[in-house]
Amino acid sequence: MAKSFTLVLLLALLAGCSTQFSTLEATGSSTQIVYAIPEDQAFQIAYGTLAATFPGRKIEVIDGPVRGYSTYSRFVLDTYTQQVLVHAVQGTDALGKKVRGYYFEVSGSGTSVLIGRSKNVELFDSVAAAAKATGKGVALTGIERVAYANARWRPGEGNAQQGTSSPASSETREDILHELERLKDLRDRGVITDQEFETKKKELLDRL
Repeated sequence: MAKSFTLVLLLALLAGCSTQFSTLEATGSSTQIVYAIPEDQAFQIAYGTLAATFPGRKIEVIDGPVRGYSTYSRFVLDTYTQQVLVHAVQGTDALGKKVRGYYFEVSGSGTSVLIGRSKNVELFDSVAAAAKATGKGVALTGIERVAYANARWRPGEGNAQQGTSSPASSETREDILHELERLKDLRDRGVITDQEFETKKKELLDRL
């Protein structure tokens, strides 16, 4: 029995792991928390916490149906990808008023199980703390996804901070394949639809 458990644990470690956290769910409550803040502030929180948790790391812009930022770390032969997504949503407050806002999803995946997961937890704690510090958290029901306030706005564009990569920067084949893996993960988790995945996949493959 002990040998079987050890074998299962070893296989799990070798296969890698993934973690996912969201600021949407209120602890011990059936309501969902959305932050009624300006769109640029939401993305500043996403970028700032990622940059602070991984100083000096290259930060990639996630530009698609769901936007945000990502980076990845390498520990000897292991890698771990971290990302912060900013979801634009709308819901109904306790007074029946429609409220627009944002919530954050932090996820990570890779083969660096212990270090990667601990950094993922650290990143989420930073994002959650920064979001709460705005004082704009609102409990809503009937959450639904909406379009971003500025359809032409691209996170990170014009940002001169060190380590930032805008969509106009040069891409390597590895960058494009990495983005394809990330999009597949979003599709598998139901964040984006099959159609959205195929559209973005074609755009990426055309750049190879």
